[in-house]
Amino acid sequence: MASLPIPQFLKTLFDSFPLLTYPANSLPSRCPTFDAVPSLYVFTTSEDAVSGNPSFNPGCLKWQAYMKFNQIEFKTVPSNNHASPTGALPFVISQRRSMSESMELAVVPSNKLAAWIEKHGYSFEGMVGMDSARAEAFLALVNSQLRDAWLYSLYLEPNNSQDLASVLYCGSSVSAVSSFLLRQTKAAARQQLLQAHPGGVLDPRKIYADAGAALQAISTILGNHMWFFGGSNPGLFDASVFAYTHLILTLRWHSEENALLRAVMGHDNLLGHEERIRCEFFREAKTPNLNHWVWEA
Repeated sequence: MASLPIPQFLKTLFDSFPLLTYPANSLPSRCPTFDAVPSLYVFTTSEDAVSGNPSFNPGCLKWQAYMKFNQIEFKTVPSNNHASPTGALPFVISQRRSMSESMELAVVPSNKLAAWIEKHGYSFEGMVGMDSARAEAFLALVNSQLRDAWLYSLYLEPNNSQDLASVLYCGSSVSAVSSFLLRQTKAAARQQLLQAHPGGVLDPRKIYADAGAALQAISTILGNHMWFFGGSNPGLFDASVFAYTHLILTLRWHSEENALLRAVMGHDNLLGHEERIRCEFFREAKTPNLNHWVWEA
């Protein structure tokens, strides 16, 4: 079908547009800056994010420490699970670009962080990986027995739940909102524990006893070495253990609900391991006050 010719007066009118093209408006000053430094999104406060202090979540702190071990320059950004592309923290945005460039951000979820860190980080000689069956077996102790005790101690012990979990994860200026969020968080923790302990009943004595046995095994494998499995530099398993021991030692547990703290305190080599990592990689981090294990009256 042949196209109809455009009348001359319409062509003259259309040729005159646009009359004036204005430059694009700049972004509001409150928008984040865009640069090439990777950003690690974790559970943390705004103040601790600026100083690079440890996250108060062990799953986030593990990767925060491992990135430091590998000398990766990054920024820490406060976030929550709802902001994550996968619904869970942590995640990394490895390169942030201007919105005007209309390019996708390079988002690295937690299940791909190990490969991303190994690709972009500095590989030290003597850094032990997690590809051996022995390392995987001990990592299972951290991810099961130790994690279960952490969940129970923080979320299901009534005083710790109210004084610690509520403040860390459910902060809101509206008390009703905080109470609702805390109930949701406790229910999620209970559900995870019930999956690992079928039967419908959670026995705290068994949970803490299993964690104590796991800590004993972890302490034994560390022995007198500086780092796990005889590595000359800290590796992923060191980060995994530190993520729990540091938080267990620095949170202010209630005096009647500090079984997990007492279990860690029983292993001098684990205390030394936590101190070495904290002093070398988190110099601004809170120092555990080992003379005051409990809430002061």
